[in-house]
Amino acid sequence: MSDSTPSDFSQSGNAEARKAEGDLESQVAQLREDVAQVVETLKTIANGRADDARSQAFAIRDEVRDRGERYLRQAQETAGEFEEQITERVRAEPIKSVLIAAAVGYVYARLFR
Repeated sequence: MSDSTPSDFSQSGNAEARKAEGDLESQVAQLREDVAQVVETLKTIANGRADDARSQAFAIRDEVRDRGERYLRQAQETAGEFEEQITERVRAEPIKSVLIAAAVGYVYARLFR
């Protein structure tokens, strides 16, 4: 038999428990660091995607605005050309134009009386 006493067993058990507790605490600390790194990575990814979405939204907005301005210019040009054609027709046939305008006014008055 060995010369070990019960107090020797309890001391060695306490030392092992303290070592295991220390190991567990270091593992928990490492786990916390890992989780913090994952959270930061996720934040970075989310911010990057938000920036990408914002950039795409601005690009779409600019494209729609440019397209609207282009359509407006085309409509203004078409209206200007139509106005020029009407002006030329009125100058070419003034009596006919006055009679047409009077007829349209008469019909309008009859409809909305």
